[in-house]
Amino acid sequence: MKALSCDSSSIITLSTNCILWLLDKFEADFFIAPYVMKEVVDNPLNTKRYGFEAMRNGLAVGKSLKVKKSDPETRDRIIQLSNTLYMHKGKPIEIIQQGEADAVSMALKEGITTLLVDEKNTRLLIEDKELLRRVVEKRTNKSIEINSGSAGELEKITRGLKVIRSSELVAVAIRRGMFDWPYSRRDLAKNILTSLKYSGCAISSAEILELTNIVAPTEHPTE
Repeated sequence: MKALSCDSSSIITLSTNCILWLLDKFEADFFIAPYVMKEVVDNPLNTKRYGFEAMRNGLAVGKSLKVKKSDPETRDRIIQLSNTLYMHKGKPIEIIQQGEADAVSMALKEGITTLLVDEKNTRLLIEDKELLRRVVEKRTNKSIEINSGSAGELEKITRGLKVIRSSELVAVAIRRGMFDWPYSRRDLAKNILTSLKYSGCAISSAEILELTNIVAPTEHPTE
């Protein structure tokens, strides 16, 4: 994990929980694409609700976070394919937007194979398109079909990419002792991971328990 391309969702999750500083603890480079920069700094900087968070994020740019150019043509192609992947009665369902596609495009351009993404759609788009189809079907209460043409081309474009979430990053940080806090490792893991879940990280309660047991095993891991 020498270099990662970060989506807006992961940066926002870490920033909301005031643990963006964790990125400095890893021997890796964390990059963001131009559209991600817009989503985590430029656009929210002019809002009342998210202006301060955008300032915190801005302080990390050039230090913990480095901006790298993406390939606009690849980005636009990813958007076009992703948003024609799932169809309902011949009409496409929107799956991703500019920021997510830009993060993938930049990774491909720079030869980065690991994405840091908390948003479920983008992760499943790369890992499990059939599971995402079922998720979209449940979410929209519509019958959804997969466009095999878009699926095949997306598979070729994203082949070799690996996705991790802020939850996995935090779990590794806890296990390596990066949190010098006066609490048990197990309680720390459970509470931080739960906070990430409610801040935008797509992680289930079962996955929180699983990661907690990995970070701090007990004699009764199912409890």
